[in-house]
Amino acid sequence: FAQRHNTAADEHDGMVQVYNGERNVWIVPQDGVKRNELTKDDFKTDESGAVTYVGSKYKASRGVDVSSYQGDIDWQQVYDSGVRFAIVRVGGMYYGSGELYTDDNFIKNIEGAKAAGLRVGAYFFSQAISEDEAEAEAKFVLDLLGDRKLNLPVFFDWERISGDTARTDGLDNETLTACAVKFCQTIESAGFDAGVYIYNDTGYYGYDLAQLEDYTFWCVGISTYPCFYYAHEFWQYSFKGTVPGINADCDLNMMFEK
Repeated sequence: FAQRHNTAADEHDGMVQVYNGERNVWIVPQDGVKRNELTKDDFKTDESGAVTYVGSKYKASRGVDVSSYQGDIDWQQVYDSGVRFAIVRVGGMYYGSGELYTDDNFIKNIEGAKAAGLRVGAYFFSQAISEDEAEAEAKFVLDLLGDRKLNLPVFFDWERISGDTARTDGLDNETLTACAVKFCQTIESAGFDAGVYIYNDTGYYGYDLAQLEDYTFWCVGISTYPCFYYAHEFWQYSFKGTVPGINADCDLNMMFEK
């Protein structure tokens, strides 16, 4: 799914063309970052649009990520439908004020998913613009989690805001990467695993991914296969999934383990 160009006269010399789920784009490959080994041939899509991993290198499991937007969830129905993990929003930071907030359903979702037998992780919607703010976000998450145990990572989910003015507008890539590192370091110092949620834009044109390779990558690839160029353990492949027990659209994910 990537094609390298090496012709000196070519304006894309040293770049590769990759599919981002909507169109082909050009990127400069980052040194020292593992490439995604999954291909189209590792997946099949049935008539209903359901995606299944048919490769042999990994054990794949289905998952969802949820927030208070999905309302009250019947987690036993979710488990019975074949979903085996959930990533739950703990809270976030408002992009205008910088105020921290708690997701109204995070405790209910974590405890409900665990009780039904799902593996559970968490995410925080970050709008940090400094390492101090990222550390404060992580400590906020840790305070909310308390003594609860998770068997999947806590993810740093920093996103650029489109269509509105945000305090994060124009944040430089060096600071963005430093924020992700500080958040993850703080989470791991408390005994949790940490990870980074990565959009195509922040993955290809933002983060210095080599500085984040010690953490779990959860990458977006809205497609019938994981089209993100770099290796990732978690793949988010739909924003509009339908799952029994969840009475609203939800994001669908897949986890790959060896």
